[in-house]
Parts: sequence; structure tokens; C-alpha cells
Amino acid sequence: MKADFKTPVAVGLALGIYFGIGLFIFAITARLFGYCKIFVSFMGTFYIGYKANLLGAFIGLLRGFVDAFVGGFIVTRLVGYFQKKMK
Repeated sequence: MKADFKTPVAVGLALGIYFGIGLFIFAITARLFGYCKIFVSFMGTFYIGYKANLLGAFIGLLRGFVDAFVGGFIVTRLVGYFQKKMK
């Protein structure tokens, strides 16, 4: 499998969108229905400003996207690097 620059970006985008939307949904669910409050509070210790309100949901969406994008990008680049070294 050939690893190129487009693959890490695609993985980063996929993970970033998935994680960001997940954090957004958890915050809105906690606000409207009272579910996931402990999770939102816990994640708020990592993502400053992430709370169970609309602004906090958008902060979680943005910060979660960036965090997962960077993580997915780095892991995919490392996999490509190690694949080349193993050959």
C-alpha cells in the first residue's frame, strides 16, 4: 500500500468530523435531556469552554475536530513511515 499525503488528511478529516459532531451531540443532549452530563463535565476539563450549552457545544465541535484531525493525521503518517521501513 502506498501512503501519500492525501491519505493522512482524509483520515484526519474523517476522525475530526466524527469526534467533533459527537461532542456537539453530547453537549446538546446534556442540555436538552440531562443525559451525558458527567461525560460533558469530564470532557470540559480537557476542552476549556466545553459545556452543556449551545456555545459550549460549538466549542467542543471545533476543538474536538482539531484534536482528532491532528491525532488521525499523525497516526496515519506514522503508519506510512513504518510501512516503508518494514520493506
